[in-house]
Amino acid sequence: MNKKSFLLVCNLFFIALAICAVCVFLNKKDTFDAHRLVQDSIFKEKTFQADVKEVVSQKGIKAWLLSEKSVPIVALDFRFKKSGYAFDRQGKFGLAMLTAGMLEYGATQMNNDLYHNLLEENGIEFGFDVSAENFNISMVTPTENLSVATDLLKRILTKPVFKNKNLELMKKRQSESLKMKKESPEKMLAEEVKKTFYGNHPKARDSYGKIEDINKIGLQDLYAFVSKHFVSDQLVVAMAGDISVSDAKFLLDEVFGSLKTHDDVQSLEKPEPNYIFEEHNIERKMPQVLSSFLAEGTKRSAQDFYALYIANEIFGGSGLSSRLNLAAREKEGLTYGAYTYLDPQKDAPSIRGGFATSKQNYGRMKEILLQEWQKMAESGVSAEEFQAIKDNMLTSFNLRFQSISDIAAQLLYMQKENLGIDFLQKRNDYVKNVTLDEVNAAAKKYFKNLPSMLTIGNN
Repeated sequence: MNKKSFLLVCNLFFIALAICAVCVFLNKKDTFDAHRLVQDSIFKEKTFQADVKEVVSQKGIKAWLLSEKSVPIVALDFRFKKSGYAFDRQGKFGLAMLTAGMLEYGATQMNNDLYHNLLEENGIEFGFDVSAENFNISMVTPTENLSVATDLLKRILTKPVFKNKNLELMKKRQSESLKMKKESPEKMLAEEVKKTFYGNHPKARDSYGKIEDINKIGLQDLYAFVSKHFVSDQLVVAMAGDISVSDAKFLLDEVFGSLKTHDDVQSLEKPEPNYIFEEHNIERKMPQVLSSFLAEGTKRSAQDFYALYIANEIFGGSGLSSRLNLAAREKEGLTYGAYTYLDPQKDAPSIRGGFATSKQNYGRMKEILLQEWQKMAESGVSAEEFQAIKDNMLTSFNLRFQSISDIAAQLLYMQKENLGIDFLQKRNDYVKNVTLDEVNAAAKKYFKNLPSMLTIGNN
């Protein structure tokens, strides 16, 4: 099976349907229609019935597993904590991201063409990504080719082979990515927000590092990074798909069993986020003004998380039907769209949002944003708005899992946020139990202070 055929199979298989006892077969010609499924009440207020199990291998490697035999695919998602770009040492900023690029390129004895042809022919996909704190890796493979995928992944993690010609190519690409950021207003604004919010904390760094540091990175730095950060006591693993408990345990030992046990990486200091700052603008000639704004939010584990989540969905998180879009887009045509979302990280939770508008409309757009924000704090939400958003959250939750990979990623997120191994079954109950009074209390608390804003192109 080649890669294109395999991707087609993946698109036809939706794990959410399988778990809810609705099967989608390879030969079925109908396209996936989420709206029709909701209307037909196939998913309405239903929760996952399949249990997530914690499996422990003979060598003590742990993982959360959701077995689903109806789909012949296995997805593996895992991360190494304390290994993201915020942990790059002085003078080597960009090392974590460069390592991810080198692993993606194929860190094996094979030449690049042979390696990628092997992935293509077996329908195997690897992904390597870096966040501020974590190094994230994923694998998706047809069940019949699991042994091939497992062997490749083990070699990449435990005995990587980095080559100078690949390193020079990746260094050029990463340096170009840094330069290209300066050509993207969206990325420039995002970086400025990050620096303003985090100040001198390592999380304020550019994930791609610095060009002068990238140029100094050598092969020994890559090997040192893997040896230092790819350790079992910082490993978090999730698996989903057509794999048994016994096979999952074997995979864990095969891929991770030979990793070092401990690391000597110091934890990051707790950030001191800056929620209140003066509005300022990045000077740039462009036809539109881009704006980004934020205010203090609540962390994922907080008791009022779901209450604030519902309030935010009503305010700006529910797309074109949100209050912000109805007031600014539908009524006055000031923007193609505005949005808000929750960033519930433990040490710096926030409500974030943004919009694009013309220079002549910026003043009015900002005025509407602040008016709606104050209205949220002072008047809260209506019973009708509250019920509509709750109903949507209950019926749409399962629909977000359209692939085996989505399930594995969710299991990894559940571990990161300590949501509990039974979260998939309990999540809709958490939503059902939220009251209108709790939502309005959250709105009053978190929308009390007006958001701080940054812009680009407002000159």
